Amino acid sequence: VSAMLLICLLLAACSSPGDPESGDAVPVPKQELRIAALDHYVGDLTDPEVLARYTRCDLIIVPCDRFWGNPAHEGELDLLRAAKPELKILGFFRSKALKANWGDRPREEQPYLYDLFQASKPYWCYTTAGDTVMDWPGTIVYNYTKPEARQAMLGVFEQYQRTSSNKFDGVYWDYFNEVLWIAPAVDSMEGEPDMDGDGVAHWDDADEIQAFKDAQYDWAREMQAAMGPGFIMIANGSRALTDSTFAREFDGMDYELFPNVGFGRGDTFRTALDVNQYNTLWTSVTWPRTVNGGPWLLLGHAQIVGSYNDPELGWQTIQAGDLLRAVALLTGATSMYYDNSGQHRAGIPEVELDLGQPLGRATIDGDLYSREFERGRIDLYMGTGSYPVPFSYVIPQNGTVVEEFGEFPTSE
Repeated sequence: VSAMLLICLLLAACSSPGDPESGDAVPVPKQELRIAALDHYVGDLTDPEVLARYTRCDLIIVPCDRFWGNPAHEGELDLLRAAKPELKILGFFRSKALKANWGDRPREEQPYLYDLFQASKPYWCYTTAGDTVMDWPGTIVYNYTKPEARQAMLGVFEQYQRTSSNKFDGVYWDYFNEVLWIAPAVDSMEGEPDMDGDGVAHWDDADEIQAFKDAQYDWAREMQAAMGPGFIMIANGSRALTDSTFAREFDGMDYELFPNVGFGRGDTFRTALDVNQYNTLWTSVTWPRTVNGGPWLLLGHAQIVGSYNDPELGWQTIQAGDLLRAVALLTGATSMYYDNSGQHRAGIPEVELDLGQPLGRATIDGDLYSREFERGRIDLYMGTGSYPVPFSYVIPQNGTVVEEFGEFPTSE
């Protein structure tokens, strides 16, 4: 351990984190650190090494089409459950869009996606110029504000959940926003989105926006009613991160590209942990339901965010996921990792932690955030608040530092 780190630990021991500048110690759920993974390209689950990596997680999110309607993968989820019975497995479900190429191949090649495509066709959205609405290139938006559209899509999901040997414990909704969002990369669509077909562009149509928001409640409740009260639901998108009433419909939410989504840009780690911020993690961790293992506040970022020169080890990459695990330890959130995909490079963490249950709530003393666990603690010192080095942290476990990042300031 570096001399600077030893100084830091002494300072933490001598300070009074139980009497933080921000007021009372921050309440958080009493639970061990949990990790989750989202993988669009699931590896070979018959490979013991691959299986072991997935079963390090407490919750994983995978594409439904890999496991539904694909004879080669029937029964594969049983391999995961046999290796870790308490693991929760969620299917990735698009709340309002589908890929245009899902209908290009014969049904037998991808029956679940093909059936979704056909179910959606009567309900595609069009622009004020009559063009098909796309929120990403090649991704068609369907009008889920219509009850019959939701029932058509839900019918496909429910059928496969009922008939396949691969059963999901829940669903990951991608995604719910306050208004329709169109990616800047969609540059060939003529006209403006007009979901209700009244000739008024979506963003100028108050009635359409209200219907858009109201239908999200309907969508979630209809899925829950069809799948049962024990079915886990996690919401992606910005709405559940800022709307506590909406978040209560779910067992958790995904902070994609944390902390940029939900807290804006800049020194947003500081904002996310600011006790005076209305949707701070200290507060939002109390929003979702707890009956199905929640709250599942998934803190995720898909990329390596930088590098730094360690005096002893040389140049080291900075994985956003490792930084987010430190935040999760403090707040009771769940750090989420992206695995095996060509786009998402932040994999399952290399360092194992076995800190046990937290002994109390997190405490704040200026820029120092601390929390004690049965077999260790975490001390995090807030720095710039933004990537690539938003803060420094150290995690001692059983008297030995098992993970550290950055440098703490020395006392004058």
